[in-house]
Amino acid sequence: MRKNLLLFLLLSTISSAAQNILTEGYWHADLTLNDSTLLPFVFEMKNGFLEIINGEERIKVDEIKYVGDSVFIQMPIYETEIRCKLNENRLDGYFINHTRTTQANLPFFALHGMGWRFSDRPEKTTHDVSGRWHVRWDKESGENKMSVALFEQEGNRVTGTFLTPTGDYRFLEGEIGGSTLHLSAFDASHAYLFDASFQSDGSLQGNYFSGSHWHDTWTAFRDSAAELVDPESMIFLKPGYKTLEFSFADEHRKYISLKDPEYQNKVVVVQLMGTWCSNCLDETKYYVELAKKYSSNKFKIIALDFEKTDDSIRVATNIRRIKERLNINYPILYAGSSSKEDAAKTLPMLSRIAAYPTSIVIDKKGMVRKIYTGFSGPASGPVYKKHVNSFSGFLEKLMAE
Repeated sequence: MRKNLLLFLLLSTISSAAQNILTEGYWHADLTLNDSTLLPFVFEMKNGFLEIINGEERIKVDEIKYVGDSVFIQMPIYETEIRCKLNENRLDGYFINHTRTTQANLPFFALHGMGWRFSDRPEKTTHDVSGRWHVRWDKESGENKMSVALFEQEGNRVTGTFLTPTGDYRFLEGEIGGSTLHLSAFDASHAYLFDASFQSDGSLQGNYFSGSHWHDTWTAFRDSAAELVDPESMIFLKPGYKTLEFSFADEHRKYISLKDPEYQNKVVVVQLMGTWCSNCLDETKYYVELAKKYSSNKFKIIALDFEKTDDSIRVATNIRRIKERLNINYPILYAGSSSKEDAAKTLPMLSRIAAYPTSIVIDKKGMVRKIYTGFSGPASGPVYKKHVNSFSGFLEKLMAE
């Protein structure tokens, strides 16, 4: 009898544990940005992990822990996570961004079995947003006042991104129903939500939310010739300087400098980045391939990491995670605070730090030959392809000198 009871309890425990996992298939999720604004996204559970879906992008999340009826979902690379309760096919909890000191928690809710993003049956539309748009932001100023939107539309479904002087908004996905456009993206770190309505003059006017901490309004006019400020004009060397000078430590506390023998008589790209930065993530993936493509006898990359924390353990962990996740084959050196004002003090030869990422190309003689601000990644399609082809060609020219 006792053996039967123990067997029954064991089977019950196994059965209970088996039920306390996320059901395979599609889930519709919402982040609550404020009392009335929801940011929707979709993820798919399969083979024990989930994939966050934004247009063509799928972000694999494989660190999922179950404790009782609680689910802890650690996002890859970023210091972000979802903590929630699982009740059959429903999740309730919070998305937590540990790099933020305010408005760091967003209420999170998800339901299994719904693969649509904004609506399952959007209203029919006669509008087509496909193409290139000139965008003006109401709260921004200077070079950031203007952006370029790139949209593609098939039926009601819309994908695309916004190009800015500091980078793109990555893979946006949504729909147009009637005369109203909705787009969103959740990339495991940033949460973007856009809406807009067609006006009588053919323009778009709407709202933009970045998490719960930022809201702006925007207007867009169709313009096939719309262009951004030149990314090579935003930062320059101060008078009297021709190169960079720095000495920072990697995660193993080894100090590295451009004066080290390993970097002499080589073309070197110095990447200013942060492990919290999505555009930096896109650029880093590209640089990993560059480092594989070109001979180490002619070409090197050094990343300078600017973090949102000064906790040495967190910094080392962040660097280790991104290196392991992306198989990064070049050093990442901790350079200090992500504050642009503080970062500029660590590299006083630069006129300023305008954005992360920023790439500084140094020739074989140690002279700075190019400073490129921002990075528009794969979500920008032909813009991305044009840049990487041009950048690679420039590096090859310097290596041949």
